[in-house]
Amino acid sequence: MPYPVLLLALLLLIGSAGTVLPADTSGSLRVFYFGNSLTGATNPAWHGDLGRSAGKLWEAQYWLGAGWQLWQHREELEGGRDLFGTGPKGDLTLDPELIRSASYNAKRFYEGQWDAVVLQLFAANLTHETDTMWSKKLSRKKDVGDLQAAADLIQLALAKNPDTQCFIYQVWPPMPAGKIPPADQLPEWARGKTDLRAAEFPARERFDYAKAWLQPYVKNTDKPWQGEYGPLNRTRDFSYQVFEGLKQRYPALWSQQRLRMIPSGDAFLELDKQMRMGKVPGVSDIREFYTDVQHIRKGLPRYTAAAIFFACLFREHPGKLDWRVYNDSSKYGPDPYHDAGEMLDITTERANAVNDILWDVLTHHPFTGLTE
Repeated sequence: MPYPVLLLALLLLIGSAGTVLPADTSGSLRVFYFGNSLTGATNPAWHGDLGRSAGKLWEAQYWLGAGWQLWQHREELEGGRDLFGTGPKGDLTLDPELIRSASYNAKRFYEGQWDAVVLQLFAANLTHETDTMWSKKLSRKKDVGDLQAAADLIQLALAKNPDTQCFIYQVWPPMPAGKIPPADQLPEWARGKTDLRAAEFPARERFDYAKAWLQPYVKNTDKPWQGEYGPLNRTRDFSYQVFEGLKQRYPALWSQQRLRMIPSGDAFLELDKQMRMGKVPGVSDIREFYTDVQHIRKGLPRYTAAAIFFACLFREHPGKLDWRVYNDSSKYGPDPYHDAGEMLDITTERANAVNDILWDVLTHHPFTGLTE
């Protein structure tokens, strides 16, 4: 066979297997996170140290409102100016006065230089136009769904840096709430607390991760939490519909691989499957990752979430990461709401297993940009 023909055949064979794209050779990223406590579950304050352990400069700034959705970040960034009018307006010109008078977190975003932004999904609906949210009157009728809010934040990020990378952070589904135990059956962390909530005691035995995650999303503005197996907005289908909508609105970003996903929910699905097969030593299934109905525990769960961020941002297998900071309970500080809960220890065997499972998921995922 002539050499050019042989070379072409080899290239076709390699391409058909799915080629993993090269690592981020710059080794340096300045990233701004828009999210809430589920972004906080990665412990962003430690990302710099985690990145350095793998030879990367990972500068992370984060804006984490309690329970916040993307439209709330947009509201703060607009500062009452209605930057986006009643529809898409093309490139934005950012008024210096807007930046000068911005709130603290908004000013941090406006005044910093960011190579990438991470946008955490959490809205109740894909699209929903209203002039009132949570008893607060908006300046006009706006779309508070995740698709439009994410699109608007991407537009702001591009106005600051036309070369920015945009990541959509897909989170995991919540467990159903259980019941508060009688006083004499409370766990140690709950004793003496007077403001206990049913959400702090998930009904683990009733939770089926795969069924909850793989429900089809159907808009239900009045009661978006009422899916057969849990909230429909916390599903793979919801996140994929958001992402497909953004691909249509920002085709150049997608084609240049500057619009990508951090698919934690999908990664947890595969982890659950592998755990049930005994592939993660000492962890029976993904339910062990949860503290309450949606937060995740210290140790292995939080390291896992951070490793997904690292692998997606830097396009690199997380095996070089030094996970020990996530295994030190004293570093987590006060936990008044029991979000981080009890430590799920990381061992070398567990870390290796998790890292390999994550990389396999991410390099076969349609939206991570890690395969051609």
